[in-house]
Amino acid sequence: MINQKKAAEILGVSVETIEEWDEHGNELAERYLLLWDQKRVRVEGWDGWIFTRGLLSYKNKKHFNAEFLLEADKAIAEKRALEFEIERIYTPLGIIKAVLVTVKRIRQRRRERRYRKMRLSF
Repeated sequence: MINQKKAAEILGVSVETIEEWDEHGNELAERYLLLWDQKRVRVEGWDGWIFTRGLLSYKNKKHFNAEFLLEADKAIAEKRALEFEIERIYTPLGIIKAVLVTVKRIRQRRRERRYRKMRLSF
């Protein structure tokens, strides 16, 4: 639930007006505040975020649809996987494995060249 000061800020009226409405009632203001409260994201650290018209919105300036959020999540997962791979490679064991793979590729290319030369000589 929101306090009177926040309600006054949301509705653009004074705290005194909110107090008066609390005493005498104002159905329209109550409905507006209920709708506003239902759209807020009630998670710590998510101040300023709301759900509106099927979008996640930040301070009504930036709007994100579900497709964008899923793509962003996918990109973050790929970034983490790459960071993990880089961290794994730059360990002493990772460097040795990378060198061995490179040596294996070089040897394979040499064998392929020799084979081609042998075929051409016949």
